[in-house]
Order: sequence, then structure tokens, then C-alpha cells
Amino acid sequence: MASSPIAGLLSPTRTNRRKERRNPSVTPRRFGRFFTPRSQELRGRRILATLDTAATNQQPLSPRMLASDPLTPDIVLSSPSKSPRSTKIAGSEGNLEESLVEERSRPTSREVQLPRITFDIGDTAQPGQDVLGDWRKATLVRQDCRDEVMGEDGLTQSKSQFFKASRGRAPNSKDRQLADASQSPTPKRQKREDVVETHEPIPIKKFANMGFGAQMLNREHGFAMDTGKQYLAYPAWDERAETANFCSTNADWYANESLVQGQGNPLPFCLASCSKSPVTAIGDEQGYVRLFRTDDGHDRQDKVYETLLMHDNAVIDVAFSQDDMRLATAAGDRTCGIVDVTTMKVAVTLASHHKSSLRQVAFQPGQASGDVLATSDRDGTIAIWDLRCSQLPARTFSSVVNDSSTRRRVYPRDDSLDTVHGIASNVIPAAHSRMTEGRYTPASLTAIHWFPDGREHLLLSGSEANASIRLWDTRYIKPVRAQSTPLAQTAAPRHHTFRSYGITSIAMSSDAARFYAVCRDSTVYAYSTAHLMLGEAPELVYNAIKRKPRATEGIGPLFGLKNESFSVGTFFIKSKLRPASGSSPELLAVGSTSGCPMLFSTDERYMRTAWAANSHILKPDPVLATPSQSFTATNTPASLTPSNCDIPIYRSGTPLVRGHEREVTNVSWTHQGRLVTASDDGNVRHWQEDAAKARHLRQVGDFGGERWMSGWADVGDEWDLDDDEL
Repeated sequence: MASSPIAGLLSPTRTNRRKERRNPSVTPRRFGRFFTPRSQELRGRRILATLDTAATNQQPLSPRMLASDPLTPDIVLSSPSKSPRSTKIAGSEGNLEESLVEERSRPTSREVQLPRITFDIGDTAQPGQDVLGDWRKATLVRQDCRDEVMGEDGLTQSKSQFFKASRGRAPNSKDRQLADASQSPTPKRQKREDVVETHEPIPIKKFANMGFGAQMLNREHGFAMDTGKQYLAYPAWDERAETANFCSTNADWYANESLVQGQGNPLPFCLASCSKSPVTAIGDEQGYVRLFRTDDGHDRQDKVYETLLMHDNAVIDVAFSQDDMRLATAAGDRTCGIVDVTTMKVAVTLASHHKSSLRQVAFQPGQASGDVLATSDRDGTIAIWDLRCSQLPARTFSSVVNDSSTRRRVYPRDDSLDTVHGIASNVIPAAHSRMTEGRYTPASLTAIHWFPDGREHLLLSGSEANASIRLWDTRYIKPVRAQSTPLAQTAAPRHHTFRSYGITSIAMSSDAARFYAVCRDSTVYAYSTAHLMLGEAPELVYNAIKRKPRATEGIGPLFGLKNESFSVGTFFIKSKLRPASGSSPELLAVGSTSGCPMLFSTDERYMRTAWAANSHILKPDPVLATPSQSFTATNTPASLTPSNCDIPIYRSGTPLVRGHEREVTNVSWTHQGRLVTASDDGNVRHWQEDAAKARHLRQVGDFGGERWMSGWADVGDEWDLDDDEL
């Protein structure tokens, strides 16, 4: 019945009508052709098409790209693709036009695809290899050959087609016609081989001959300024203008003769000059100390006016106090003597806490001048001596009292007093050490240097073990036999990988911003005082409080100074810095094994000028490098040369030639700005600035004997020529 409730749950009545069956519109073959993902089709190959400026600028630039040939096409090479769309360019089975025709004849989807140009470089391509360079040059050669038939216009059109293809553009119909014409048979002519020539752009060098015009241009660019050089054919910023006037005549030297019969002439080992008088102390290997005059008006025989026997062994180092009233000597008999200069008597002997021969002695500057000094020995021990803590009589040393503003009165020492033995206030054992046979052994301390007034409690030290310099706070007294801990230590130069080179001497600039260390690798390294301790360094401020040492790591040298005539063969090579005063600039004097002392200018403007003038020259290998590795070497004294180290090495310095015949060990500056040098030939000589005399000695020649026992600054033969002679 229709009204029955079960009737609504029954299925509908079946009919005989059926749906028409049709063939599927998309077969598996068609599905794979139209809907294959691009990632599987391209297999990692990048699509090249016309790029706008924004897309081009998004590509990162590498140093190799900047230094490469600018004619290289902008095509990205990737791994070879096995897609049927790949087109082989040089010597392939197909060509570019056939690939494009085949691409257009295929069924396309709804998305319109631009023609793509790819290059099959094969499986032998290496990363970074310029594969397209050979193809590009070979293409240009073929177009050049085609020019014999087509003429000048045809060659221009073919080259245009090449550059269009190199930027990912599809050739138009006119270009294809030109390509067909180029493949047509041509009359036989003399064949030309496809020789692939390399293109190496030559960098533009700035003025190899610095004439008047070059100097004026440098002045306009801000690279130079007038320093008083009278010949404008030379660059204004040339350090030779500060060192070219040094010379020494045959009356400025003294032969260190022996005072003991039966022995040869002793070698002068050390020098020290007074800060207020033209007197230099000379210590020799027989234990004598001589006072050498450095002013004019004295014969060569009268140069030494005082001699004193101080030790039974060689005097290794000497030092004057800041007021020139005391002279300290460090000898090989493990003792240090302090001489009262007024009476030339030994007042105090320092003989404890040293178990080997001494190497260095230095008075502390500041208010305690003459009362506090430091000594170092071959066992790596530093001893700090404070004479105020010793039980000294009242008149052990001579004293000076100012009675008025213009009058000084000297109270001499009491000659009836015997020599007093001093006691060390602080001892730093094993200040430097080195690894030998699997254990640490103390290293000989070859250099110590105090900080100036205000930070005179700080002491620098260097050893023969390595090029690391340590900073000590002499106020910090630790328990006996405790480990020596410095405030900070600099890192050794990273290019000292094959072997370690020690430090022979340390000198500090006038403003204490730089200090210079002479290294055994024949280089003078410049350090920054502010970089001795990185980060917060309250220990380096003036009048700092005493803090516990932490051995903070500092950075290495900032740059290095070298010269072809400069070499360091022994640890007896010392250095001394002349402070700037008046018109005299700051100069660094260093001995040399080559027999000629060196003068280095510490003015860093010369280095900045040389770097700015050569900063455009790239290194042959376009790899990221330090500024020192981006300059070409020249033969001029003021130039930078490539080096295997990680810091700039500045080729500078002026050698003082013909003054000595053997190794120059010690140098010293007088209060008048004269340089005193001592050599292993047994002679001591002083040098002064005289422009006319120095120029005459350089030009007079050896004939006539005017150069006999004389010396001069070697700045090159062209330095003394006039402008019209260049």
C-alpha cells in the first residue's frame, strides 16, 4: 500500500536506461607529457631568459667575478642536463635553430613558455672552469674568418648575434637568416687556425716616475704635502727627506783600544747616552766603562775622557737614570753595579736573585728615577730593585739642590763609604718559557722596557723563545715559587709557523701609543699599546690601582718594517728611538748584521700614502687577501711588497753605509739628536745631520780619499740630482 511507512524506505524502481560510455580524454601518455613537473624535466638546470636590472643586481659578486675578464658572457653554468631540449653549441650534432624549431612544433599547454638557451658542457667540466670562454673566443675567430666573404657589415651583425645569445635572448628571424648564410659553402681560401688566446688585462699603474706633474696631481688628490724637500721631482711624502742628511766624518769615530797588555782590542757591547749632556757610556767585553764625547771640537784621541773598571766579566748592558746622576751596568758575572756619575765610584752592587749572566738593565722613569730599576738574566728571571727599601747611608749618592731658579748646587757622595749591597723588592721567575723535549724551560730575557711617567709600574718583556711580548705589573708581589702570571701577552705573528723567532729589543714611542720590537726574522714589528689587553682594561689607565693579573690575550703586531740591507743575525742587535723635538721628527735606529745601522721613520703617513697610491692593483690570484697581499713590489725604498704573512709589511728604512765593516750591535741617541753606533769591528761612531756634507760624500766618489773612514745615508743616486738632470 502507498500509505504504508515501509514504502518510503524502499529503493527506487530500476529502469532499462543506461549512461553512454566514452573514451577517457586524458590518457596516461598524455598525462605524462602535459603534467610532468619541471623539476624532473630540468634536473637542476637553471632557466636562462631575459633578465631585468633588478634581477641582475640580485646576483652576488665574488672576488673572482670582479677580477675576471669583462667580456665573459653572463651565462650560469650548472651540471649537464640530459633533457632533449639541450643544445650543443661547438662541434655538436644539432644547432640552436633546429632546437628552437623542434621546441615550437611540440604541443604546448595553457602556459606560454619562453624559448630557453642551455649549454651542454659535458661531464668533464670542473667547478670554476671558464668553459664558455673558449667557445666565445672560437666563435669570434669563426666570425672573423667569415668577414673575408661577408665584409665589414656582416661581421658586425654576426658579433651582435653572439652577444645576444650570450645574454639569454632568442635570435630573431634576421639573425637566423644570417646563420643560414654563414653555413652556406664559401670559396676556398687560406685556412686560419682557431687559436684560443688568453686575455689578461694589465692594471693601470700610477706614475712610475714621480716627476713634477705627478707630484702636483698627488697634491690635488690629497696624497702629499710639502715637507721641505727642495727638489720637486720627488714625492712630497717620502721618508728619505728625514733621513738623507745623516753623515759621519773621519773625526767622529773612536777605536776601542785595550787597557790590558797582551790582549786584543775589546769589542764594545753596549751604549747609553745622557739625557742632558753630550756623553755616551760604552761598555766592553773586558768589564770597562768609557765615557765618550759626542760633541764637536775634540780630536779623535780625546773622544774618551773617563774610564772605569766595573766588572771582571763583559758588560752586557748599561743605562743612565733620568737625571744622569747614576749609571747602572749589567755584566756577565751575574751582578749589577750602580755608579755615582759625579764621583765615578761604585756606590751599590746588586748581586742576589740572579743565577746566570744578566742581559738587560733599565731605570724606572717618573718620580722614582734612579731609585727603582729592573734587571733580567738568561734564566728568564726579572728582578725589581727599590733602593729606597735598602739600608743605604744618607750620602751614598751625590745629590743636586736648586738654591735658586738659575743656580744648582751639587752635594757629592761621601767617598769614605763602602759599596752597599741592595736587596730585590720583587722577583718574577720564569717570566718567559719555551717547550723543549716535552717540558717547559725558562727562556733568556733579551728585552725589557718601562712605560713612561704615569704608568711607570708597567713593564714590557721579550725573550728569545718567541715573538710574544708580555706585560707585567711590578707592584703585584706574589708568594715565593708561585707561577708568574702577566697582565697580558700579545699573540705571536701567525706566519711564524715553521719556527719561532725571538725578540732582541723593544723601543716605545714618545706618546706611548706604539712600541716596536726587533725580531730575529729581520723585521721590526709595530704594536699598539691600547691593544695589549682587549676589552675593558683598567690596568692600562694612568695611576691605575693594583689588580690581580689575569694573563689577558692581546693582538699581534699591526704592521712590519723591512729593508733589503737590514738583517738580524744575533740577539745583540738593539734599537733606540729618538723622540720628536722641535723640527726633528721621531726616528727609530736599529743595528744590523749587514754592517750598516738602519733608520726607520715612525710617521705612519708615509705608509698610508703608499697604500692609497697602490690600492687599485689586484693580486694575480683573485682571492680575498689582506691589504699587504694586494700590492706589487717595486725597487723604491718606500713601497709595499707582497708577503706570506697576515699583516702589512712596509719596505722602508735608510741604511747608513761605509761607517762600519762588521755587525752593528748597539745604537743610542744623544740629547742633541745625534746617533751613536757600536760595531764588532771595535769602533764607536757618532752620526749627525748635515745636508751639504752628506750630499758631498755621496757624490764625491772614492778618488781623492775624502771618503776615508766616513759614512753617509744611502738614499739612492737620483736623490741628489737636480730637476733638470732627471
